[in-house]
Amino acid sequence: MPTAILSPIALVALASVSLATTGRRWWQLLGMMRRSRLPERRLDDLPGRLRAFFVYVLAQGRLLRWPYAGILHALIFWGFVVLLTAIVQGIVEALWQGFHFNQLPGSGALAFLQDTFFFLVICGIAMALFNRLVINPARFRGSHRGDAILILVWIGGLLTCMELNYATRIAEGAPEAVGQWRPVAAALSSIFRPLGTSSEALIVLHGIFFWVHLTLVFGFLVYLGYSKHLHIVTAVFNVFFKNQRPKGALRTVDLEAVMNAEDEADQHFGAGAIEHFSWKDMLDLYTCTECGRCQTHCPAYNTGKVLSPKTLITDLRDHAYENLAGGFAATTHAAHPVGEDGEPVMWVTGDRHPGTLQELPGHFQPSWIAPDDVSTAVQANDGERPLLGGTILEDTLWACTTCGACMDQCPVLIDHVPKILDMRRHLVLDESRLPRQAETALRNIESVANPYGLSHQSRADWAQDLGVQFAADKPDAEYLYWVGCAASFDERARTISTALVKILQAAGVDFAILGTEEKCSGDPARRIGNEYLFQERAKENVEVLRRHNVRKIIASCPHCFNTFANEYRDFGGEYEVIHHTQMIDTLLKSGRITLDDTKAQRETITYHDSCYIGRWNDIFAPPRDILERIPGLRVVEMARSKSEGMCCGAGGGRMWMEEGQPRVNHRRVQQALDTDATKVATACPFCLAMFDEGISAKQLGERIAVDDVAVYVARALKES
Repeated sequence: MPTAILSPIALVALASVSLATTGRRWWQLLGMMRRSRLPERRLDDLPGRLRAFFVYVLAQGRLLRWPYAGILHALIFWGFVVLLTAIVQGIVEALWQGFHFNQLPGSGALAFLQDTFFFLVICGIAMALFNRLVINPARFRGSHRGDAILILVWIGGLLTCMELNYATRIAEGAPEAVGQWRPVAAALSSIFRPLGTSSEALIVLHGIFFWVHLTLVFGFLVYLGYSKHLHIVTAVFNVFFKNQRPKGALRTVDLEAVMNAEDEADQHFGAGAIEHFSWKDMLDLYTCTECGRCQTHCPAYNTGKVLSPKTLITDLRDHAYENLAGGFAATTHAAHPVGEDGEPVMWVTGDRHPGTLQELPGHFQPSWIAPDDVSTAVQANDGERPLLGGTILEDTLWACTTCGACMDQCPVLIDHVPKILDMRRHLVLDESRLPRQAETALRNIESVANPYGLSHQSRADWAQDLGVQFAADKPDAEYLYWVGCAASFDERARTISTALVKILQAAGVDFAILGTEEKCSGDPARRIGNEYLFQERAKENVEVLRRHNVRKIIASCPHCFNTFANEYRDFGGEYEVIHHTQMIDTLLKSGRITLDDTKAQRETITYHDSCYIGRWNDIFAPPRDILERIPGLRVVEMARSKSEGMCCGAGGGRMWMEEGQPRVNHRRVQQALDTDATKVATACPFCLAMFDEGISAKQLGERIAVDDVAVYVARALKES
């Protein structure tokens, strides 16, 4: 039978099998997304979504932060985009015998691009294999190494067959091969020239390379659906449907809708099962590349806690696949029960097999739930492993400081923190399971409106004799200074509020405070997982602010700042919110306050970025600009600073929970010491407390001291 008939039939058969198998898998994956009972709209701000596509997908924005890995990935990605044209070309020419792309205008330039990018992609693959097999960075720990190597070899194989296909055509002297535009293929053709231009062997080799190339292409489509490289397809959509709300704003739960839901399946808070996540959450799980950038910057992971943001996502994905397949899949990441001998065990097709610590991320300790607990949980869940306590352990969720470093580093824009907090909501509101210290903080917020448990009537005691006016007595004040719980009740944090008042008064700023009308913003309650308590506090505070006609708020606490700026709008609270470092920076630059050169003391200072004004709200310059203006100070940066700064360990309600050794704040203090600075500046009362504890615990008081930016400015103020 002539090739003109066989070729299209073979291609249609190959494509039909591949697309049918691929379509079935994608239908299953989409079915998991459709099962979600949490609605989510992601079609707002189309210009912003298109911009994200160009920045994070086409330009590989975040990947290039890591030069070696970024460059190799960019070479493979951009090369694959260009080489898709060669795949299309092969398919068309197989279907339409006698047609060749060299008949079209610009075919020479296209051939040159294909040839150039074949070489670049092969370079990228070689770099990637070297990275995997030789460098093998710690961030790959816990990833599917075999899958990564297989896919690299697969891509290399199909591209090599494609190029050898062109090389054999050039060796045959076929004009449609446009050999003059394919320098790499032309060089490879010299391998085949001894066979002769009209050799039957050359024709057979050409056919082999052509069909092996197309078979690998269509096989690749099938394999993608079962591989971690699913992100090759899903990353585009995940980036396009990224969260367009302010970074620091959590999803608000409609409490009334949950409590009044007619369907019992909808009567839950947060995520206690995989279907409780939204379709976008599921897309996140499909899109994880297992690159490990998230865990490299995670303060919990880097101090030996059970949490790894990467394995949290991959374990959620594996759990979803278990439900998809109707049975247990291998899970070797964050949820590892312990055997009778104290060794961790793995789940494989529903059975427990003894493992060793060496099989797990190296810093993990065997402190997880016992097999009997898992078995009981499985039996209670009709034979399926439960999401919480089975796949994801409670210690994993409570280890998170909600610093957002994982999300900031993720090249495909996965939202790790909201998923953790959704699962915390379920533990707290549906099951009343939370750390004892966190429970005490929540009870204090509920009873006396502050997590410290101190009398609400003493909230404004710090302001006595400072000449501060209350909003009730000064309803027309331009600014409301929201003091926050820490700067109201904690003796050390009060240095921030008193210093800021001194600065504002020196500048003649028109401001007032609420005094005993001020209550906790609710941030600790929301981050711990008590959404109900947060919303109660939010509604009360918005009503108080409305009563005083407040439009502009100065906040000392980054957590209060983030809550007012990004989260209260869901409750009708729209304000211009200014962090105190922004205010001080403005006052200095406008000349409303000046600093005294005679008070200069030659010191080296380093600034610690608070996560909730830094990463979550992109406020990096004002604190540094202030410190640069203070006479005598030389500002140096820690190795991890700005968007890559390390958390102090107090966020996400961790301020109110115990922490095992090594502590996150001790690691951060050491990073400050490594700069040889004698002073540390913070811009958050929680960060101040954590540095104080770290310096004291390490007995470093004679080497380094810490204070808030406002305190350093207040000390240097020129007296009027």
